[in-house]
Amino acid sequence: MEDGILQLDPLFPPLEIPAILRETLASKDQLLVHVAGTPSAAAMLDAMEASGGENVWSAKRVRFEHGDGVLADMLPRMKKLGVMDVENPTHLGMITVIPELFHGKPLEKTQPLKSFLDSGVPLALGSDGPMNPYLNIMLASMHPDRPSEAITREQAVIAYTLTSAYAEFEEKEKGSLEPGKLADLAVLSQDIFAIIPDELPKTVSVLTLVGGKIVYDGKAVAVN
Repeated sequence: MEDGILQLDPLFPPLEIPAILRETLASKDQLLVHVAGTPSAAAMLDAMEASGGENVWSAKRVRFEHGDGVLADMLPRMKKLGVMDVENPTHLGMITVIPELFHGKPLEKTQPLKSFLDSGVPLALGSDGPMNPYLNIMLASMHPDRPSEAITREQAVIAYTLTSAYAEFEEKEKGSLEPGKLADLAVLSQDIFAIIPDELPKTVSVLTLVGGKIVYDGKAVAVN
């Protein structure tokens, strides 16, 4: 790691990346790529631009998974190519929790959550760690490594729900509470928009519905 950038070399040789892109276009599958390091993100963007650019890729919703190494100056290229980023907020506190992982150096240029949204690049959130979305909402809204890149709780919830549905071409089916969509919802034990940050990870569901059917009932609310 140098100058606050994740200097992780791509696992695929340079000639294999264009081959992966050609195979993706031929199969018409959605492409999800692990781009934790800055060189990996740059290599993917270079290859996408060289293989047709926005005319080919803008509607494909290529996903950069674990996009920790993405830098703010890459965002205009990502937007043009229709690339979206899937971040894992548990990574945001790594420098605090496991400082030796990054040799004690702060992540000064990576994980630009707020800049993703400001630039119009779709941002989705996942876990890659403890299966607690409220822990991740807390971390995303604090951003321990780069507080200036924190997003609001509302933005974090949208990234977890509607944008995550968009990430898998399912935004017309789920991700928000609208007529005609799947009734996937949860009644929570506390107001996640009002409590103090440290209390967020303690949130649990007291009633969970999937497709309009109750899949968990903590008997905390009356259900007709």
